[in-house]
Amino acid sequence: MDVARSVVTRHHLAAVARAALGAKRRLIGVSRLRGGSKKGVYRLTLDDDSTAIVYIWDDAENYWPITRADDVEDHADPFSHASGIDLFQAANRRLEALGIRTPRIHLTDRSKNHYPADIAVVEDVPGENLETRLRRDPCGTETTLARLSEALDVMRQHTGPGFGKVALIDNGGVSRDRSCEQIVLDRALDDLAEAASRDARIARVRGRLEDKVRELAAAVCPRSEYALIHGELGPDHVLVDRFGQPVLGAFLPE
Repeated sequence: MDVARSVVTRHHLAAVARAALGAKRRLIGVSRLRGGSKKGVYRLTLDDDSTAIVYIWDDAENYWPITRADDVEDHADPFSHASGIDLFQAANRRLEALGIRTPRIHLTDRSKNHYPADIAVVEDVPGENLETRLRRDPCGTETTLARLSEALDVMRQHTGPGFGKVALIDNGGVSRDRSCEQIVLDRALDDLAEAASRDARIARVRGRLEDKVRELAAAVCPRSEYALIHGELGPDHVLVDRFGQPVLGAFLPE
């Protein structure tokens, strides 16, 4: 069932457009984009036919219900909800510092002076995403895929002694005092318990499944070094600019 969202119009975002893109151009259109289940995502169209994207972090735009205590915003938990302007800015800074193409930021604002929620206005990368290009012309994406591979290799080589969300690490924080392996195991067991509560078939074999999960976890060697990874790297989350360069969205854990 579709969930009705609040209507955001040109009137609501006119001040945002002026602050981000200047007063010489006038906002003439606002359209909601597909996706953005934790935040609102809108395309701004100006009177010179230029466009930009605005992200809105507002409770009214978040349709992920909090179903358990560890779903609340707690950056020390790597599996807590990964949404918010702080995480966005930290990820964007890290990617740019590594020379990885990501949409340019025109404005970030927490003041609520332009809109009654945290907002960011970023470059609108025209064209198809990687998923669409692969489906339409798989042979024609070879250069883009090669460049994406290079970017991921740069991220893989960017290592550190701690794990967790980039915003947490950059602010000197640490994830909860458990090993990375234990956190993943605990989450898997929690997910299994929830699945068993929802499906009698799983409940009947829960013990065997838990034993298998623990067996698999025991074979994982502890880590002392961690590489940068992207939390949402499906081909539908990789844009492709007019030069065939992959453009990564700026939401990622570490």
